Amino acid sequence: MEPDMAQLLIADKALIVIFILLICLINGALIITQVKKPMFYQSVKLMMIISLAIGDIIFALFPLVVLARGFFEANPTFMTCRLSTNTTTYMSFLIHFVYGLGLVVLAAEVFLRNRIQSIHDNNYKIISAVGASSVPWILGLIIILPLCMSNVDYENYCINSQSLESMFGVSVFLPVSLSIVISIVLNCVHGPTLQQGQVIGTDLQPIIVSQQTVSQQENFHYNPLNANPYPQNAAPYPPHYPYPANQQVMNQSSTVNINLNQGASTIQVIPMNQRAEGQRLLLISILFGLMVVPIAAITLRAADIFWVDSMTKTVVTQFVFWLMAARSCLTPLIMIGYSNL
Repeated sequence: MEPDMAQLLIADKALIVIFILLICLINGALIITQVKKPMFYQSVKLMMIISLAIGDIIFALFPLVVLARGFFEANPTFMTCRLSTNTTTYMSFLIHFVYGLGLVVLAAEVFLRNRIQSIHDNNYKIISAVGASSVPWILGLIIILPLCMSNVDYENYCINSQSLESMFGVSVFLPVSLSIVISIVLNCVHGPTLQQGQVIGTDLQPIIVSQQTVSQQENFHYNPLNANPYPQNAAPYPPHYPYPANQQVMNQSSTVNINLNQGASTIQVIPMNQRAEGQRLLLISILFGLMVVPIAAITLRAADIFWVDSMTKTVVTQFVFWLMAARSCLTPLIMIGYSNL
């Protein structure tokens, strides 16, 4: 059975326009959500999410727009060898490498955030956030571009002598595996946290850690990693609790410093949100793998696959391609919820 190429072209035109619009809208909303948060530029987590969203928007506005132009033009003479190579490199290799390493950076940020003390140098926070969010792109430019573009013969039928195994292995299979493994490790490793009702000893007097504490605040220490720095559902201590008047709010997604008026002692309570963030990252990593690995696997084994007919081949190859494109819509939607943890 042969596919109807005219109908297939109409479907491709409709799908590519829909995906370009959806990817730009969803990732644009994701970026706006992050930049509205106070001092987002000091948070590794928020800056990494913004960086990944920008990568998906570039995916829509560069390779997908180039493909759309090819679909809509009867004679796509604009598609030169260099443009085709650049489009394929970004769409099939670079974006997946960057996204996979970005998930690794997010997992590392969660792990380290709960084990180190807050840094009070704002310039250091900004440099750390910008630097960490740039690492996947820097490595991609250093590793992926030479790997995928250095062996292209632009003068002789645009042949790339680099093996597909090495290109897909480094740009797809490696980052997918790393993101899943590190997310699993993040879910299995739990650092010491303070449980509700646990008494913390100080040189002055004991303090009971509660998830619902609030009173007059004089020294609120904002944690930029927290999506919402303000207390929610807070209730005052019962009046018979003889605690200082400036104890601060603790909710499950923020870091709290409890300062005592009588002295300079400070207690930092680390939140118990590592499990929730680890689970969300694991979900994103698994979906990322399920949506980008199929097209890489089929491309690698295209010569060895026996297709029953042309229709089956067309359906499968079209499905895995649009599945890969849909990843740029689905994972950002989950990221919106993840950024609020």
